Amino acid sequence: MSSHYDPRRRDPSVSRRPQNRQEEAWIEALLLRGRIGRVATLWQGEDGQAFPFITPLAYAYRPQEHDIVYHTNIVGRLRANTVQGHPATFEVSETGSFLPSNSPLELTVQYRSVIAFGTARLLTDPAQMRAALSVLCVRAFPDLRPGQEMRPILDSDLARTSVYSLAVERWSGKENWTETALQDESWPPLSPDQARPRPSTPSQSSADATVAP
Repeated sequence: MSSHYDPRRRDPSVSRRPQNRQEEAWIEALLLRGRIGRVATLWQGEDGQAFPFITPLAYAYRPQEHDIVYHTNIVGRLRANTVQGHPATFEVSETGSFLPSNSPLELTVQYRSVIAFGTARLLTDPAQMRAALSVLCVRAFPDLRPGQEMRPILDSDLARTSVYSLAVERWSGKENWTETALQDESWPPLSPDQARPRPSTPSQSSADATVAP
């Protein structure tokens, strides 16, 4: 097995396509405006067999703490996979249109994405848990603040949830938002209707048509 992508030897936050790399201010801006992300953790048995797991969830990035906070149920796969000092990877993305091409290798989609690498831990201090949950509330609902428009976060609330902080150690941002895909000049061009960009989220009618027998 090649060791080229061994994260202990090659920084996983370094993209192999430098033309798509983005600066830290761009990365932070995407993390701040994102609402839903995905956190990847790993369960490893005593026999060494590993089971990766991805959880989509609401999150909030805190610039001053340089961490990503999120919460889940009091029990579950994510909590079982997260111990103090457990490595974790986080991803958030935005997508635009699918861009058609007359080459199967050039079909593409407009995207912006951030991947953050760091250490996740379960918060147990009530003050830290409240602070993280407050940020999550306000990020998702700016007009609903704990203790003002909604009731304060109670000790009984803290007892019913798991709150996490992922300390960001490295991150990378990429963007490919071209207006058209590359075309194969040796093949007949697409018609104007075939060449039109397609929405990344299809309507229900088109989704039904796709799966219809």
